[in-house]
Amino acid sequence: MSTAANNLFRELSISCSNCSLGDLCIPHGLNQQDIDRLDDSVSHTKLLYSGDLLYRQSAPFESLYALKSGSVKITTLNQEASEDIMGVYLPGEIIGFDGLAEGHYQCSIEALETSSICEINLDKLQAAIPTIYKQLLKHASKAINNSNHNTSTGKVSAEKRIIAFILDLAERYRASGYIFTEFNFFLSRSEMGNFLNLSPETVSRGIRKLEREQLISLQSRRRIKINDIDGLKKLLSHP
Repeated sequence: MSTAANNLFRELSISCSNCSLGDLCIPHGLNQQDIDRLDDSVSHTKLLYSGDLLYRQSAPFESLYALKSGSVKITTLNQEASEDIMGVYLPGEIIGFDGLAEGHYQCSIEALETSSICEINLDKLQAAIPTIYKQLLKHASKAINNSNHNTSTGKVSAEKRIIAFILDLAERYRASGYIFTEFNFFLSRSEMGNFLNLSPETVSRGIRKLEREQLISLQSRRRIKINDIDGLKKLLSHP
């Protein structure tokens, strides 16, 4: 088995107690006994490649999922049966809360890159750790806050929407312990425009403007480096 394959197998088989995302994911705040019980309710073997669906909109609710590595996009079908981009999930974030209330998922989840997923059996989890809902509510609250943030950015200028999107990703990567000043845009310009309610051309112009002002650098079409995060924050807060 190649080194890459060995590393991937090790990442997929690691237990909750040894996971590097423990401070972000469900184990945070649990005692060791509950973490051991958590392992019995979580599968560590789900792997998605770019374009694979984790679940489809309207499918019956089955599980929650924790994203261990990679990134996935959230999409819904609008009244014209075309796809709307609702956001992205990053490592350490919990996926699937949209299926709890109605018993079926309200959106589709598609991998943007090779991503590893922990599947969480909610019934087993509740039986093993009756107090788990306090942890789950924290994650649900984060998901709601992200949704509210995304909605509010739609009320500002195109430049500020783009900056807010960049800073939101940076902050979430920082919280996950990743390098947060350099990361990939796995959404295309068209998908970013869909999400930000801007045309792809406006997104491209906005990114080029930030690059000319040396606030960011493009390492490639999809990889961005933030050169001046305080400068971006200043532009975002400027009236």
